[in-house]
Amino acid sequence: MVMFTCSRCGTAVTLDLKETGYRPDRKPPGRVDVHADAPQLIPRGRFAVDPEPFGPPFVPVPGNDRLLAYNGPRRTIVVNVDDLIALAPHPERDGMGGCCGLDPHYGPNLVCEACGQEIATEANDCGMVWHWVRLFPGAVLGAPPFEPGWPGR
Repeated sequence: MVMFTCSRCGTAVTLDLKETGYRPDRKPPGRVDVHADAPQLIPRGRFAVDPEPFGPPFVPVPGNDRLLAYNGPRRTIVVNVDDLIALAPHPERDGMGGCCGLDPHYGPNLVCEACGQEIATEANDCGMVWHWVRLFPGAVLGAPPFEPGWPGR
């Protein structure tokens, strides 16, 4: 079991969690109403590590300059929103969400309540097929080891 804490002040930001495999190919159940809450990507009480880059900065997709791909940190920790504690909305991200909720494409939108460090990005806008939160590995302790040369450290 792992309880993730803020790397700056030590405040717990999640409940105790157990690791599960990350499955980005998992298909969500269909929703009749796009404005209904999306299902959680990660079950309550679990976390998963995404090995791929996530978030800004964005880079052109090789062979197609019109498409952009994530080039942010690797090994973000994906958790269920109901397992979060002591996080607050980012004070400088007001109005940077989607039309009905939080859009993940603007960078961190959750901060540590105790010290204000940027900790995570939540995605729950109406167009999202999954509701998820990603903790940034350099912002939390308790994270599985990151790869040498990770740009956030």
